Amino acid sequence: MRVYLLSTAVAPLGSGLGGGVEHMVITAARQLHALGYLTQVIAPAGSVANVPELLTLPGRLAPTAVISAYDAPPPLEADTFLVAALRWLAERARPEDAILNFSYDWLPLFASDFLPCPLGSLVSMGDLNRSLSSEIRRIAAHHPQRLAFLSATQAASFGLTGPVRLIPPGLDLEQYRYNAHPRRSFCWLGRIAPEKGLEDAFAFATQSGLAVTVFGVMQNSAYWDELEQRYPVAPIEYGGFLHLPALAEAVGEFCALLMTPKWVEAFGIAGIEALACGTPVIAYRCGGVSDYVHDGGTGWLVEPDDLAGLIAAAEQIGQIRRANCRALVEKHYTVARYGAALANWLRALVAGITNSTGASA
Repeated sequence: MRVYLLSTAVAPLGSGLGGGVEHMVITAARQLHALGYLTQVIAPAGSVANVPELLTLPGRLAPTAVISAYDAPPPLEADTFLVAALRWLAERARPEDAILNFSYDWLPLFASDFLPCPLGSLVSMGDLNRSLSSEIRRIAAHHPQRLAFLSATQAASFGLTGPVRLIPPGLDLEQYRYNAHPRRSFCWLGRIAPEKGLEDAFAFATQSGLAVTVFGVMQNSAYWDELEQRYPVAPIEYGGFLHLPALAEAVGEFCALLMTPKWVEAFGIAGIEALACGTPVIAYRCGGVSDYVHDGGTGWLVEPDDLAGLIAAAEQIGQIRRANCRALVEKHYTVARYGAALANWLRALVAGITNSTGASA
């Protein structure tokens, strides 16, 4: 049995533009390989990843669903990466193989009815496109073993009322040093793009006077420039786009991470990365973040766009025991747990078991 991992179609692996999905694909390949599976990652040209076997294919990248209109029709151009990847899989995969799809796109879901082996999709976003969501609901009704989600809140956004398989990401905790004694104020971590809501971090810094250091790939430099002009006195600095373990070393130095997205994130892997370092999280109460940010325990949740709530939470951050943050990740979000959940799903997927959600994995 060979397991093919179909990567995100919006960016090459290693670019940072694929967000947390890049981390999930690479970690899945490593963990499944460690469990004895023959794995191969299929990713866009230009991808760089330390995985057992990587195949890159040419083709146009897909637009991210975050910035597309909800009613936008699915793109079906013949020269895309996804078309090339699915054609390659249709020609080479065997009936005893399996495909795990990490691309949030209508096409792999539709193609799962016609490929020579089972294809399961780890859905990485919430309800953002009508056509894609309709396909998710169709598969959930007829082939539920083909779907897994990152959080219960994400699955609920599609209107799914039955049991669902949840497979949240996992971290290699050896790369995240726990820091019990932070020396700096607040940080913000993510792609520099409007949907991530960085303007709220600028407003927070301006009104509170508390310093914020921003880490992440500079996806939209014009957006950053506009924020600097709009908030000229904000005590904000750009810390760059860091890779592990340098990122973990940096984040562990802060008293809290701010998460201020303008859309419903399915999970928000940056949050558990911070917790792994002992850094509490102050986040908007939307999306999967509520699975791991518990008021007074690992941080504080505030209502979306509530700037006063962010500042009030920042004033209480000293109440959080940083050891609790690390302990939660050690219990629920390790790479071993992630790999075991994927292996459990693969068994159900290959066997066609429709009544298992993997809750005990």
